[in-house]
Amino acid sequence: MWSQRLSLFVWIVGMVTTVHGQMLQGSGDLNLEQSWPQEPDGWSYPVAVSVPPGEAPAQGFPVGVLLHGNGGNGFQMLNLGGNLLADHILVAPTGYLNSWNLCGENSEAPDIAMLSDLVAQLSGFDNVDANHIRLIGSSNGAGLVNQAFIELDDPGVDAFVSIVSQMNEPQYHQGAFHRPSGVTNSPLPFCGYDQVVVPAQGRKYLSICNHNDSVVPYDGGPAVGNFFLPAEVAIHQVALQQGHVGPPVPGESVGASSLTAFRYLDDQVILLRGGAGHGTSPNQMEFAAAFLAVEEEEPPANECPEDLDGDGVVSVGDILLLLGEFGCAVECGAADLDADGLVGVTDILAMLNVFGTPCSSVDEVPGVTVDSTYAISVDTAIVYAQGLSHASWNSTASTALPLLLDVYQPQGAEGNRPAIVVIHGGGFTGGSRSGSRPVSQAEYFASRGWVAFSIDYRLLPDFGTVPQEWADSVFSAGADSVEMAQLAQAMAIYPAHRDAKAALRWVAAHAEGYSINMDYLTVGGGSAGAINSVGVSVTELTDFTDELTVAQDPTLATTHLGQNYEVQTILDFWGAPTSVNLWEGVYGVDRFDTGDPPLFIAHGTADSTVVFSNGEMLQETWENHGIPHAFYPLEGAGHGPWDATVPDDNGNPQTLFELAFDFMVEQQALSAE
Repeated sequence: MWSQRLSLFVWIVGMVTTVHGQMLQGSGDLNLEQSWPQEPDGWSYPVAVSVPPGEAPAQGFPVGVLLHGNGGNGFQMLNLGGNLLADHILVAPTGYLNSWNLCGENSEAPDIAMLSDLVAQLSGFDNVDANHIRLIGSSNGAGLVNQAFIELDDPGVDAFVSIVSQMNEPQYHQGAFHRPSGVTNSPLPFCGYDQVVVPAQGRKYLSICNHNDSVVPYDGGPAVGNFFLPAEVAIHQVALQQGHVGPPVPGESVGASSLTAFRYLDDQVILLRGGAGHGTSPNQMEFAAAFLAVEEEEPPANECPEDLDGDGVVSVGDILLLLGEFGCAVECGAADLDADGLVGVTDILAMLNVFGTPCSSVDEVPGVTVDSTYAISVDTAIVYAQGLSHASWNSTASTALPLLLDVYQPQGAEGNRPAIVVIHGGGFTGGSRSGSRPVSQAEYFASRGWVAFSIDYRLLPDFGTVPQEWADSVFSAGADSVEMAQLAQAMAIYPAHRDAKAALRWVAAHAEGYSINMDYLTVGGGSAGAINSVGVSVTELTDFTDELTVAQDPTLATTHLGQNYEVQTILDFWGAPTSVNLWEGVYGVDRFDTGDPPLFIAHGTADSTVVFSNGEMLQETWENHGIPHAFYPLEGAGHGPWDATVPDDNGNPQTLFELAFDFMVEQQALSAE
């Protein structure tokens, strides 16, 4: 299942053209159509495109998305971009009514959705560097850049440049960044920006402001129908969100110019103060160009050139490959180990000299510790996605809920960390990521070297969106009041699994920022959390996702659709195969197979909530498929015996977490000290 290499599933939001294998050449290659109440039949954003002459670099051209000020247009912005980003593809859309949808503007267009759509389209072109898409805006366009910094979490958007418009109060207030849940309206509190958003980390951000700006005041206050934060306050909040710890930094002079830079996080977040009014000076533009320069990455050195077959060790296979090229004198490639233009005896001797040697270039196995070793830092209430909550099952009335997780990081641990996603229990009717049990599980493993994530998901009272075929199957037969409660739980299983999968995709999308090696991923929890853990780990990547369209559930667009992950081990504390059996009942497909991850099972024999036979069924399924597993019947224990112990071979009691630790280390071949 997960071990099968599935094709990457890419969900296209809106009217996106499939462009893989094509070159971006002009505006005709992009389709930026959106619809909203002002334009119910749809409206296409005009867009100007400029591609540098000559052949694209191997990784593609970086892209500058240029956003004009109020009353401007995209074509005018190409001149700014040409001076700033000569080596970039430039893409400059024109906003509805020649403005962008911010507080106080006439446009109510879905500009953030347009930008998300644009980034998705750009990423598919062969001449685009999908890892270096940057947003640059001036004045009103800078306001949209700031909002994109808050809302867009596509990892390909790596830099933001906001020119002469710092964060405004609707975007940041009451200690958090916000987005509007509906129409922006000046009379509303904070103009309708009422949903808390936690911006993605690891992006560069440059704010260019001028102390003598008569349109957007440097020191903040009311202007152009909005209320702005002081520029130095705004940049400090951005820096704190991106990982800075401490008070605001003092400004530093920039060379011999009259500019002052407030630098955070090794120049990843900068405020550049000048004196160009509501515009920019040449020195500011030079600074911005340097900020956005893409450093050429040197290809990694081949530390083991003798490993011709790339299996991590110099062995017989490499000798045979070399002998197959023996005598080559023209373009011999890797087989010419000494680079003398000939594959001969000296190359064979070079290989024999290191025969049997493992290659240091092979990725190292993550290391963990048996004992609690690391202090833990906790980042709380990170929004990993959104999900709809209805007044009743699939009713028309709905609101978008932020879905939250907490991150537990081992302090002082080097990179290359394994990860564990903890899913709380509660019968799909209650529970929380911050409950004592998921917290203790996250803390246990984080203190030993894992990066742990404890997640929330939608519960029964949230009435999350459910596919009609799922609802029809669940409620196909009549039931008494007791059975109805169980059927309601079965309904809640779908959005719970949809959300847990969204959390796993979020972790995969942000793995680099947390120094995670996604080849070492564990999912686990108790009771409903265990049911969820089994379900999301053995079903296909797109199960519990593509049964609904973005039109039916717009929040799907927030869930990193198309991001891959592969679970390596499952921790099941008193769980059941319920969700996978439900899936088979609805869709007629059994998702259990020989490719499922190894499974750790602990279950009380006297459990009356999730009866013990569920653990036996899981054990039998893994046994029949020949998948590694460990089964610990907890004699006489009921539901949720977290403090249970099991004697080891020497009669010494081991806790469930200790047993799970040993199982994960063994199955993932982790290095344990």
